[in-house]
Amino acid sequence: MRTHPHAETSTLKIRITAAFKSNPWLWSLLILGLAGNLAGWLLLGALPDEAYYWTWSQHLQAGYYDHPPLIAWMIRTFTAIFGDSVWAMRLPSVVGWFASTSFAWIVARKIYGTERAAFLAALVWSSLPIVQAGFHVNTPDTPLVLFTWVTLYFALRALNEGTVWLWIVAGVCTGLALEGKYPGVLVAAGLFLGLALTQQGRAALATRGPWLGVLTAALVFAPVVIWNSQHEWISFAFQFHHGVASEKIGSQESFSRFMEFLGGQWGVILPWTWFAMAFASLPWRSQLNRISVPSFAILSMTFWLPLVFFGWASLTAKSQANWPETAYISGTVLLAGTLDGWLARGRRRAVVVGVSYLFGVIVINLLRFPQWLDALPLNLPPQRTQLSQTYGWEAVGAALHEMLAGRHDCVVLGDRLQTTAMLAFILDDVNRVAVTNDTRLNQFQLWQRERPIPASRLCLYFAQYDADEKIPDRVDLNTQGNWHLVKVIEHHNPDRTVRRSAFFLPVASATP
Repeated sequence: MRTHPHAETSTLKIRITAAFKSNPWLWSLLILGLAGNLAGWLLLGALPDEAYYWTWSQHLQAGYYDHPPLIAWMIRTFTAIFGDSVWAMRLPSVVGWFASTSFAWIVARKIYGTERAAFLAALVWSSLPIVQAGFHVNTPDTPLVLFTWVTLYFALRALNEGTVWLWIVAGVCTGLALEGKYPGVLVAAGLFLGLALTQQGRAALATRGPWLGVLTAALVFAPVVIWNSQHEWISFAFQFHHGVASEKIGSQESFSRFMEFLGGQWGVILPWTWFAMAFASLPWRSQLNRISVPSFAILSMTFWLPLVFFGWASLTAKSQANWPETAYISGTVLLAGTLDGWLARGRRRAVVVGVSYLFGVIVINLLRFPQWLDALPLNLPPQRTQLSQTYGWEAVGAALHEMLAGRHDCVVLGDRLQTTAMLAFILDDVNRVAVTNDTRLNQFQLWQRERPIPASRLCLYFAQYDADEKIPDRVDLNTQGNWHLVKVIEHHNPDRTVRRSAFFLPVASATP
């Protein structure tokens, strides 16, 4: 018998109202944390990395030099509907944040069966500094994180319900996580290890469901493999050498890099949260009383595998703090269950949870809007923050449009891929920019190889310098010509950094 839609809506409203009344402090904390996120989304200008991924969305492909293509397709979907404004360009990340937080609630609610565990999962996840900072920033991490959450949800359902179609859906989501970023393969590997370690999991592996999911994931990811095969496996090779260098393990540098990696993890989720997740991921009896052994094994393996892999990789190469981020998806679910049981034994413990949450939110918002730091009696040095990366581009845009007036065939040369991407975003035309040959290989250079730009079209060179760097009067770019300084714009950023934008013309030209 089908339930009337009005009855379903009424039931949902009742559940939401009851949930708010039973957990008003959790709701209040979530809403408070969201306020800073919304301000960052709507008030901060485009970041150079975001502009770089926007340029990809203007040339949709099945792969790119730096990463798989899904973030570009997501950006293109929203900007095709709402236009190329900054807020519209960021919608993939904003929607992904809300969806990921919702899945944190759903997964914890399904595993632990309590509203408080569900809210705690949403609270833990949304308060992580890496999640707070990434709320409004489009990167390949956006689809990786979103589809890892969805993969985890459907995989746990498939394990418990034994339904083939759920394994296939989990495979689709795994493939999409890989389409977002290559570390998505560690999610699949963690799922396999979790299944292989338990009797119920091994029984599931003896059926066709998980393997149909693997096949589905491979088919979804196949376009990226085909693109790489047509481009000399360039993206796979770049990411492999970027993440795992050939230096020997055992030197003092290896130890320093590992400690830097560990410190980075404590920075992106806060030290006490990291240790709490690690504690919750170990097979303590109290934890296993509240969660099935196979589900715990999957969550534990998908937590530890990215950390162990990138911890090992940090011994041979400098790592980025966000690389093992999928670990904290499973860590969030495990920690929510532990906190739920902990809070059940005393209301005063809620103060600890609330203070921990607020600390992370406050720190991130002080970094997001560092001008607030001026109100504190602290002598802090200038910091490179998101704000400093977005500041000053309006003045650059005004100068660009003035200098390029009437020159529709002019191509502007940028000194780095990030500045070149910002130039493209300002001009709203990827075809009017190029990057110097002196930068590391990037997608701009691949496009320039496929569609060479005549030297005669290069009419303006743009470069940025820090306050302590000397701006040369002339620049020799070898095959891309000699350039003469004509204009400098100095930006005094609210985070007390100073950056200067310099414009150069070809030596033989007096005007662009």
